[in-house]
Amino acid sequence: MLNKRIVIERAGGVEVLKLIEEPIPQPKANEVLIQVRASGVAFGDILFRQGISPATYPMTPGYDIAGEVEAIGSAVTKFKTGDTVAGFSGTGGYTTYICLPENQLTTVPDGLNPEETVSVVLNYTAAYQLLTKAAGLKSGNSILIHGAAGGVGTAVLQLAKILGIKAYGTVSTSKIALVEKEGGIPIDYTKTDFVEQIRLLTEKGVDAVLDPIGGNHLFQSYKALNKKGRLVVFGVSSAVKGEGNPKIRLIKAMLPFLLLKLTPDSKSVVISTISTKTKGLQEDMAKMVNLLNEGKIKPIIAKAFPLAQAAEAQLFLEQTKPVGKIILQP
Repeated sequence: MLNKRIVIERAGGVEVLKLIEEPIPQPKANEVLIQVRASGVAFGDILFRQGISPATYPMTPGYDIAGEVEAIGSAVTKFKTGDTVAGFSGTGGYTTYICLPENQLTTVPDGLNPEETVSVVLNYTAAYQLLTKAAGLKSGNSILIHGAAGGVGTAVLQLAKILGIKAYGTVSTSKIALVEKEGGIPIDYTKTDFVEQIRLLTEKGVDAVLDPIGGNHLFQSYKALNKKGRLVVFGVSSAVKGEGNPKIRLIKAMLPFLLLKLTPDSKSVVISTISTKTKGLQEDMAKMVNLLNEGKIKPIIAKAFPLAQAAEAQLFLEQTKPVGKIILQP
């Protein structure tokens, strides 16, 4: 039996994604070998593919996986063969087998399907950290989330409801009902100015704005804050679009962040990222899996693709901005 894995051969369009076959990897002392049942597709994968995020090629994208333990390294103590697990890989998730350190994994209760399970690893863990750590929000606070119908956006809406945080979300007209269903207050960015709408709805502005877009969009997000509000930048999707050098596009997407950092007022601007070194990663993943098991959160699956159709999956994310999470099924 061989491992099947998607690799990015070089920076470029989806044509640089290739399916390869190779021997199944073997776990090191502190690692767990997992047979992957589902892996997630994220905008961060596209940033790697386009050469916007630093990468050494060939490389395999994929932040999150769910599957079963096939073997364990000699120093592993938390997991055993046959366990169902979910893990944050950071990269490497587009594969049928993967070895991950045990501190990047959490146990999954029996009965949870892998598609929903993998959806909570990146999206809900990131959303929880955005709300509670990056934005520092508590019950009674308010937030504006851009891209409220996406994978992280819907996670933010569901978790905000649990945490008692009033959530506003920008979406296109067709997705208004979804935001309302998830407990948020929709703002149709195609028909209204979201800054004006936030002012009408809140008078003083929101306590925090979560912005995955970057670029000049950050200036508008900043205006939606109240006097002591916090702008949290957690993505640069604006850098994906356009022509020219991807590094230059990234600089343009981040320059407004630097300018806003220098603004002499009582508002604050921060960047929030999630990685294998994120403090509290394993604990927060476990919290999200428990919420899923208790039925308190319900991930929305936009579409599932076979592993071999990773290119189609990325195009679907890039071009349609779908509702919920995109999944690869190895």
